[in-house]
Amino acid sequence: MNNSNADNRPTATFPPRLFPSYGDLLAMLGIFFVAQVAVTLIGALVLLFSGRGMVDLEPVELGRFLALSSFVSCTATALMIWRYRRWRKAPKIHIALGLKGLNPLLIGWCYLLMMAVSVVLEPLYELLPSPNQNFGRGVWAFMAVVIIAPTLEEWICRGQIFGSLRSRYGVVRSLVLSALIFGVMHVQPVPVLNAFVLGLVLGFIYHRTNTLWSSIILHALYNGTAFALTVAGYGESSFRELFGAHESLYMLFYVVALLMMV
Repeated sequence: MNNSNADNRPTATFPPRLFPSYGDLLAMLGIFFVAQVAVTLIGALVLLFSGRGMVDLEPVELGRFLALSSFVSCTATALMIWRYRRWRKAPKIHIALGLKGLNPLLIGWCYLLMMAVSVVLEPLYELLPSPNQNFGRGVWAFMAVVIIAPTLEEWICRGQIFGSLRSRYGVVRSLVLSALIFGVMHVQPVPVLNAFVLGLVLGFIYHRTNTLWSSIILHALYNGTAFALTVAGYGESSFRELFGAHESLYMLFYVVALLMMV
């Protein structure tokens, strides 16, 4: 019996999934959480063997601990996402790091926009559980909040994730998806919502200026403002509380912020 025809039959082939699929987005988000949990557990075990716990750390020690853990976890996340992209045979992306596109005026305007968004959304934040955010004090805490987190988070969310999305889905859809991932990374309800909205602005300025330094600087300015307010003792205060009994002034402030955002 001649099996030559059977041997020459075309075999069914399935095209590889285009990168990034929604499954890839979940995988990259999972990589971030795995790195966070692993580094936190290792740090907690080190403290445990030293006879101490997180609650026993002084504010300066807590700042040092968080700076180290955030650097290690975010660096590990960036490296694992890079390896994951290679495993998926994803198209190469160019993470723009030039200084040519830096626009101080645009950065300043986007900073005001981010602050305006925080004011406008504050009534919604007050309906949600208060976030538990204690990043300690001192130089190391400043490094963690203002330098390490903005630099590495922008490399991951705008550089790697938004850059991957933009090559397949276009700008608008990529802005929303990358901002959503950036929001979920912050876990607690208020930071999730806040980070999602801010992620839209950060993604926009990265795309608009074509340099990651723009979003890093903007992210650092926003975090630096939050850090300064916390150090000054106003970290848990709302804008309404800062105005005290001057309700009319607060309403005027709110309307100005709303108009600026629009």
